[in-house]
Amino acid sequence: MSETTGEVRVRSVRPQRNDSAMESAVEFGGGIVRFGFSLVTLPFALLPSESRQHMRNASKELMYAFASLPKDFADIAGEAIEEWAAQGEDAPAKQAPKDELVAG
Repeated sequence: MSETTGEVRVRSVRPQRNDSAMESAVEFGGGIVRFGFSLVTLPFALLPSESRQHMRNASKELMYAFASLPKDFADIAGEAIEEWAAQGEDAPAKQAPKDELVAG
């Protein structure tokens, strides 16, 4: 016979964090994203398992593509800024054109 020790098994509960507005907004936003993702993926449950796996892989690749966009834009902008800075150092300083709306 097994001996009882009087221990009660309790499920792990996440500790409550500070009630700041920013943390509440982040939790709310995360909940909205999870809910939206669940709604989008709900029809995939009706697909055969192989098709579901293909859709999951395609979705993952699409998420990686969106996540890498800011880095790609930053790289392109960095190259353009470096070219602009290199051209600016070689060219003599020009005066700004006269504003036609200003009298004088």
